Order: sequence, then C-alpha cells, then structure tokens
Amino acid sequence: MPAGVAELADAPGLGPGPFGDGSSSLPARTLMATRDDLQADQIEVSGVRRSFLIAQCPERDAPLLLVLHGTGSEGRHIAGVTGLATRGPAAGFVTVFPDGLGKVWDGGRALVGREGVDDSAFLVALVKRLVADGVARVGVLFVAGMSNGAFFAEHLARHAVLPVSGLVLVAGTATEDSRQAMVRPARRAAVLCFEGTADPVVPYDGGAIGANGPFGRVLTRLAARRGEEGESRLGVAAETVAADWASTNCGIASVHTVARLAGELPVTRLCWAAPGCPPVVLYRVEGGGHTWPGGTQYLPADLIGPVAHHLDATGILLDFALQQITPPRP
Repeated sequence: MPAGVAELADAPGLGPGPFGDGSSSLPARTLMATRDDLQADQIEVSGVRRSFLIAQCPERDAPLLLVLHGTGSEGRHIAGVTGLATRGPAAGFVTVFPDGLGKVWDGGRALVGREGVDDSAFLVALVKRLVADGVARVGVLFVAGMSNGAFFAEHLARHAVLPVSGLVLVAGTATEDSRQAMVRPARRAAVLCFEGTADPVVPYDGGAIGANGPFGRVLTRLAARRGEEGESRLGVAAETVAADWASTNCGIASVHTVARLAGELPVTRLCWAAPGCPPVVLYRVEGGGHTWPGGTQYLPADLIGPVAHHLDATGILLDFALQQITPPRP
C-alpha cells in the first residue's frame, strides 16, 4: 500500500463513526421529509417575494444550516432527498431550504426571465432575518448545496458574500468564471465535498457542465434558454477546488492524507488539514453519479448515475459541522 494511503477504518482519527466507515453517530437517516417537518415562509427582497422552508430546531439560537437545491428542483425536494428536514434539527441545527426563483440559482448572472432577481441578496437578507428573530445563532453559518446549488454555495463562500463557517458541496464544484474572478477564496471556511467520478452532469475533472448523457443535455438546453454560456457553464475540477480552499485555510496546496472505503462504489477520502486550520475533506465516489450519497435515487441510474448507498453524506455533513463548532475533547 502506498505511503499515506490506508484502509479507511485503520486511518488515524478515522475509526468507527462518520469518517471511519461512512456511517454516522447521529440518529438513523430519514430519506423523505413529511409536510409536518417543514414550515413555509416568505421574505421580500428588492420587491420580489422569495420563499423558503424551515425545519425548526427545538432550541432557539441554534447554528444555521442553509441547504440549496439544484436546477429544476426546489427546497422541498432537496429536503426529502437528503433527510435534512428531520436529521438537521435532531442534530441541533435550524435547517432552512430556500427556493431559487424559477428553480435555479444564478450566481449573480443576469439570466433570461430573471432580470432584477438577486439570489445573493435574498440569502443575505434571509440569514439576517433568522439571526434578528433569534432563530439562528450569530456568527455560525453552514451552507450546503447540490449540483447548481453547490456551485452557488461555493460562489457565496469563495467571494465572502456570506460569512460561511462551513461549506458542503455535493455533485458540484465551482464555475470557471467565479474562480477566475477570485482564484483563492476570500476567507477561511471548513469544506466538505462529495463528488462522483462518473457524474454525467458535472465532470469530476472539470469541463463543460451537462455535456454528457441525456439528463445533462436537458440541463444544457435549459441553461441556454436562460442565457447561461461561456465560462459560467464550465466546472472546475473537484480536487482543484479543494486545493484552493486548503491554500486559503492553511497554505496547504497538496493532499495531506488519503484513505479508502470499500463498497459497491469504492470511496476515496482526501483530506487537507493542519493544526489550527479549518479542514478540507473530499469524498471521491468512484463510479458515482449526480447524486446525494446515501440519499434517494431520484432519477434512474442510466440518467444520473448510481447512488453510493453505503456512504451517509447527510450524517457525515452533520458530524463535520458539529466538529467545527464543538471544542475538541482533551
């Protein structure tokens, strides 16, 4: 076995639990949310009514987790796919699922049919309101996104549009135009990524978004109608994005540790970390598709690729976030 590579269960600090075998120390997963789990609300931003769903935490002043859906989806769908409507509050997070207008996030671009819409301003105003109302804690914000939601989440964190404490990217990385505008992220944040090497929509090694497979081509046609083109449709390689964040967080540009998890879809865990620095962790799902690991197979595998059912991304996400706000045991 090459130096620096270990079976996941034997790697230092990666024993049984969320980073050891893909399971979680948190309550068992619930894949589909019920209507009773979520409360619908709205906020007006620049004259536009914006909607969101909130899964309240039993305690007020809880850490805030924003979860951003992908293109063609909405908050209720990502809540069901991930199980975060129930598992987020159970872990102590007030969990909010905003809706992108027209079921898309634009990352600051002027898209056809969305002129005057400012998604960044919407999320900034939403966070301020939740904090002002005492629902969410000041200064602790985690943002997770899938697909188009991941690209937008990365943009918000990279450009410090929101004061993100932790960033979670699933089946999405960064767009070339966002990265060219700011090669190194503006401020430090803990980063957790789940990316499939056989994703037919977002290439693991970077390149044209939606260029492969029938589902990707549908998304490409929708993007063209909205006026998305050029480098806004080019994704950055997953490991390049991870290295960007590691460089900002602690000056580490190369991978620090590597570990592996066996399964129907083997998983390689890459970690960039140093004492006193926010970690960057990337779960590379070998043969994985455009999916949320451990979530539902929301479309057939021949369209979006397979789900890594043995990897509980939701549990890992929540444990990862808790580790960033809970002092380590002596």
